[in-house]
Amino acid sequence: MKMKKLTALATAAALVSSIVCSTQAFAADNLLEQIKEDGVLQVVMEPYFAPYEFCDTSKEGQEQYCGADVELAKYIADDLGVELEIVPLEFSAVLASIVAEKYPMAISGLGYTPERAESVELSDSYRTTDAVHGFVVRKEDVDKYPDLDSLAGKTIAYQNGSLQDMYTNAQIKDPVTKPFDSVNNAILALQSGKCDAVAVYYDNGELFVDANDDLAMAEAVFEDTKDTTVIACPKGETELIGEVNRIIADVTEQGLYEQWWDDAVEQAKGLGLDK
Repeated sequence: MKMKKLTALATAAALVSSIVCSTQAFAADNLLEQIKEDGVLQVVMEPYFAPYEFCDTSKEGQEQYCGADVELAKYIADDLGVELEIVPLEFSAVLASIVAEKYPMAISGLGYTPERAESVELSDSYRTTDAVHGFVVRKEDVDKYPDLDSLAGKTIAYQNGSLQDMYTNAQIKDPVTKPFDSVNNAILALQSGKCDAVAVYYDNGELFVDANDDLAMAEAVFEDTKDTTVIACPKGETELIGEVNRIIADVTEQGLYEQWWDDAVEQAKGLGLDK
């Protein structure tokens, strides 16, 4: 089955989520100093959102995690002089774990929103694009959805807590919404006829389409979308976010993230996502 590897990953990540979320909140007043003293930077992410972050299932442990965000996390850890530990969580738990101060940092394709900025410290943007957010549909239905109006009253799936969650409820008239813990589970629901479309970040959606002959990208796309992708740290950790911003400025000056992005796109296509 073409989605077998992604489905297995989603299940594994959900199991990991139930374990790691029992971690106690940080006790130190200065989280940056605690990270340096411990010698480890724990970064939470949802590791099935290519090309931001995904897994090479032929590898195990920390070696399996790859993607542009993983490279950014490695760069930050190296700059701080500590080891990196990726902690996989369901997307809905990523920001919640930062709010609860269970982990020091989230790098998971997070788009800036004012609501998120109220509950956590958000970094400067490390990737700002006139991003397209659209819809994966069954190929046989692709002509049915030329614009947003054509999706009115339809059953739309999306990842819970994502930007697509916000866009769907703001821009589609009377949608029947179906939130899922991951995009790949939403795609499986689409393939089994349980929804009409899956709202996605376009680049991520194209990877699913490339891997599945029965799917297509609809012509309809959300309006007025601009992605400002940021890192999240616990509220009040201004010294840590200041260091993150310094490192982001260095990454931006060198053009590193776009290099990591291009490499991740090619790697994702070659990792067996279509098997």
